[in-house]
Amino acid sequence: MEKTNTHLIEGCRRGDRTAQLTVYKQYAQRLYAACLRIIGNTSEAEEAMQDTFLKAFTHLEQYHEQQSFGAWLHQIAVRTAIDYVRREIPEWEELSDSYIDSEEDESDEEAIQYTVAQIKEACKKLSAGYRVILSLYLFEGYDMEEIASILKIQPSSVRSQYLRAKRKLLDLIVTK
Repeated sequence: MEKTNTHLIEGCRRGDRTAQLTVYKQYAQRLYAACLRIIGNTSEAEEAMQDTFLKAFTHLEQYHEQQSFGAWLHQIAVRTAIDYVRREIPEWEELSDSYIDSEEDESDEEAIQYTVAQIKEACKKLSAGYRVILSLYLFEGYDMEEIASILKIQPSSVRSQYLRAKRKLLDLIVTK
């Protein structure tokens, strides 16, 4: 498989449309899912996924063989999706470093049974800011400091907004 990817990547570097189409078919679904989790809108997620491939194919010189090609594409997709959300201008609530969220989670998370469909539907109802932070932390695996760096806000704000987003998500699921 790795030899095949190397062959395809070289074809893409040469501008071979067949190689580009093969790479597109191989990664499109996974990149679309990542974009959709962050953006929450199917048409914009599809656009972001398309933009990801355009960026990747035009900047293949930045890809190095030491890293996974799929991971490199995924990173481009996440950053592209975040750029789409930034267009919406989410309301980031900046908090001081000394801020402590005194509210405790009142709902017993383990007692709540929910389906993937309920979670997806509830995520769509979250504000863009909450949805981005939850997606980056829970689904994309970024830590709080990385998210703060990507979104250009303080890590304490990321932590606070993550907790609020999680609470809001649970409220949306429970009230169904």
